[in-house]
Amino acid sequence: MSFIIFIEAACFIIAFICLIKDSNFAWRSMVLFLLITCATEISGKLLKIAHQHNQWLYNIFLVFEAGFTSLMFSSILSKYINGRPLILGGLAVLLLLYGYDIYDHGFFVFNDVTATVMSVVFVIYSFYYYFLLIKDEHYIDLKRSASFWWVAGTLFFYFGSTAVNLFFTSLKNVKIAGHNITYFIFTALTIILYGCWCYSFICKKWLTTTSQS
Repeated sequence: MSFIIFIEAACFIIAFICLIKDSNFAWRSMVLFLLITCATEISGKLLKIAHQHNQWLYNIFLVFEAGFTSLMFSSILSKYINGRPLILGGLAVLLLLYGYDIYDHGFFVFNDVTATVMSVVFVIYSFYYYFLLIKDEHYIDLKRSASFWWVAGTLFFYFGSTAVNLFFTSLKNVKIAGHNITYFIFTALTIILYGCWCYSFICKKWLTTTSQS
């Protein structure tokens, strides 16, 4: 089992413990999303070991990634605005690009255009959330804010992924210890993503426990 799969599995376990009984459907759905993520990564690894194409698998996963992440943003933004039109508009754009990718190169080649635009969309959502957070006049204890840390991890991951994709041509020839430098960058981004998410899940559990006590 790879290091990244181990991190994802650990995040799934923490999500299960903290969120499985949460009253908010979007947060509770993260348990299912992380289970799908782990299953996809393990299946992709097995297909790679068997020298089989696995890009079609990640094309399927893109649908779940876009759906579950958009659901979370919709829930988080709902504290400030009616974010449903914004989220539905973003999903509509991604659906059109997904269809274009499939038409352009078929289902067995990774939909890189969709993935890149999806990253940009999630970065925009993240910045918009922080803009609304700054405008909020109410006191918020950020170190215990589940939404703040979930968006922080999401922003770091997708902003970093976008930057790597933009400069991939220059980075792909840089090798460190036998690995392409992008391997280490994505590993670091994954650690930041799931580290922030784990902490956000724990914060969510604290808030639920405090409200019930």
